[in-house]
Amino acid sequence: MSEEKRALSSGTVKWGVMGTAGIASWGTIPGMQKAKGCELYAIAGRSLEKAQAYKERFGFEKAYQGYDALLNDPEVEAVYIPLPNDLHCEWVIKALNAHKHVLCEKPAAMNEGELRRMFAAARENGVILMEAFAYLHSPYISRLKEIISSGEIGKVDYIDTAFLTQDYSDDIRLHKEQGGGGIYDVGCYCTSMILTLIESPVKYIKADAELDSTGVDHMASVLIGFEDGTRASFNAGMILGTDSSDRYDRLFIHGSCGYIRSDAEYNGEGEITFEVTVKGEDGERVTRTERVIAASNYSMEMEQMNRCIIGNEVPHITEEFSVRNMRVLDSILDAVGYNDSKKEFILPNGAVIPAVGYGSYLSTEKGGVQTIIDALDCGYRYIDTASFYGNEEQIGEAIERSGIRREEIFLCSKVWFTDLGREKTLRSFEESCRKLKTEYLDMYLIHWPKSDADDEEWFEKVRQSWEAMEELYEQGRVKVIGLSNFLPHHIRPLLEAARIRPMVDQLELHAGYMQEYALSYLRKEGILPQAWSPLGRAKLLNDEAVSGIAAKYGCTNAALLLRYLNQRGIPVIPKSASKERMKENLDIFGFRISEDDMSYLSCLPEKGWSGEHPDKV
Repeated sequence: MSEEKRALSSGTVKWGVMGTAGIASWGTIPGMQKAKGCELYAIAGRSLEKAQAYKERFGFEKAYQGYDALLNDPEVEAVYIPLPNDLHCEWVIKALNAHKHVLCEKPAAMNEGELRRMFAAARENGVILMEAFAYLHSPYISRLKEIISSGEIGKVDYIDTAFLTQDYSDDIRLHKEQGGGGIYDVGCYCTSMILTLIESPVKYIKADAELDSTGVDHMASVLIGFEDGTRASFNAGMILGTDSSDRYDRLFIHGSCGYIRSDAEYNGEGEITFEVTVKGEDGERVTRTERVIAASNYSMEMEQMNRCIIGNEVPHITEEFSVRNMRVLDSILDAVGYNDSKKEFILPNGAVIPAVGYGSYLSTEKGGVQTIIDALDCGYRYIDTASFYGNEEQIGEAIERSGIRREEIFLCSKVWFTDLGREKTLRSFEESCRKLKTEYLDMYLIHWPKSDADDEEWFEKVRQSWEAMEELYEQGRVKVIGLSNFLPHHIRPLLEAARIRPMVDQLELHAGYMQEYALSYLRKEGILPQAWSPLGRAKLLNDEAVSGIAAKYGCTNAALLLRYLNQRGIPVIPKSASKERMKENLDIFGFRISEDDMSYLSCLPEKGWSGEHPDKV
C-alpha cells in the first residue's frame, strides 16, 4: 500500500522531526502530542545521544543520528524541519525529493529564490510543503479578520505591530551566515500578520535597523505602503535587554470607523482578549472587550497539515502567501543593508537573475563557441549577448553542445538602435531566438535609447519598441523586459507611456564611474540596475589603491571590484576569454568588504569610463 493510501485509510500520519531545536521541544512536538491523527514516529539529530533523549522524553518510536537516515525510512510520511534558517532549503528539498510531506519552520528560506525552488520541488514530487506560522491557525486571527471583514471598524487604513524579545546574547540567531537577526526571526511574524490583514499589493517599503559588527540586525523599524493607500509599520528585534527573557508584543488596527488594540502575544494560547472601539456618528467611542479561547497553535497547525496530507484540505499557509511574505522580508533586508551578498536577484514578477553573468561582448572573437562552453563549464548560468555582438549563433551552438538544459540558463539579448520600432523589434527578437536556438529569452533589452546625438525621434521609436516588448512579455516569450544605457531623462517619459514598467536597466557601473544619480533614480522607481564593464575596461585591475584593499581580503582586484558592486545590490556581467579569470570572476562570495573600504571605493575619482554616453552615441 502506498504511503498516501495508508494515510488515507488510517486517518493518521507518521511524523519525523529533523532536528532537536528549542522550538521543537517546547512548541511543535508538544503540539504533535495533542494533535489528532499525528503519530510521533521518528526523531533525528546530529547527535544520536540527543535524539535518544528526545525519543525517551516525547515517546518517539525511533531515533536516528543524521537526517538522511530519517529520510531513508519508508515509514516516515511527513517531516517537520526546525533547523537553522540557512539549512532549510537544502533539507526541505531533500525531504521533498524523498516524497515526504514537509512542515518547515518559519522563515522557510533565506530568500525568495530558495523558497520558490522549495515549492517547485514539492510540486514535482506531488507532496505538500507548508511554512510553520503556527499562530496564523489561531481563532484569534480568524476573529480579527471577521471583525475587519464585517466593516465594523470601517476601511482599515493603518496597522501597527511589534514583536520584541531579549536574552539572545549567545545564539545562532545572532549569526548572519545562519540567517540570524531580528527581522528574520521575529520580524517575519509582523510581516505575516500585516499581509494576513492587508491583501493589497505592496507599493513601497522603508526601513532602518541597528546592525552589529557582523551585519546582523538587532532591532528594526519598518514602514510599508500598499497600493490601496493602507499603511503598516512594525518594530522587531531580539536585544530588548539582557537581564531576562522579557518580550513585548502589540497590535493596533485603525479603521475609518474604529480601531482594535491588542497586547496578545504572537502564538498566545488560552483566553486571549483584545479591545474593539467603534466611533458613532456623534463622535463618541464605544469600547468592548473581545475574548477568544485558543488551544495550542502548534496542535492546530499539525492537525491542519494532517488533513491536507490525507486529502481533505489545502494548506492554510499557501505558497502564494509564503512567497509574498518572503518578498517583503527580502525588501526590508535590502533596505537596512543586511542583504549585502546576493547570489541571485528576484524581480517582483518572480524572475530570478544570477548575481554574476557572463558578458560575451568581444569574448568570442578568438575562441568562438568554445569560449561560451568554457564559461558554462566554469559554472556561469547567465549568458549576456546582443544582436550587435554578432555571436548569438555561437552562443546557441555552445548551449546545445553543453548538454545543459535550456531552462537552467538565463539568456539575455538586446535589440540594436537601428531596429527600434514595433515591427523591427519583433523581427529582431525572432532573429535572435533563431540564432540562439531557443523559443524564448529570459531577458530582452533595448540596447541604446538613441541612434545618434541628433535623433529627435528617438522616443517615438523607443515607445513603439516598448509596445513590442510588452507584447512579447505578455505572450510568455520573454520573462524580463528592460533597458540598457537609459538614463533617468530617457526613462521618465517611457514610464508615462508604458503599460508594463521596465524591470532592469543595464548601465556602465564600476568603482570610478558609479553614476550615483542614475542609481538613486532606478532604486526609487523599483528598476534593478545591472553593471556592464564592472571592471572599468580592465583599467582598475592594476590600480594601486584597489590592489591595496584587495590584499586585505586576500582576493584579486577583479573579485574585489565585483564584490563591491554585489554588496551594493547590483548584478554584474564581467567578460573574459580566460577560463582561469572566468572562475575568479565567479568567486566573490567568500568575503565581505568593510564599510570603510566600501566608502573608499565609492569615492574613487573617475577612472575606467568607456567614454560612451547614451546621448552622444
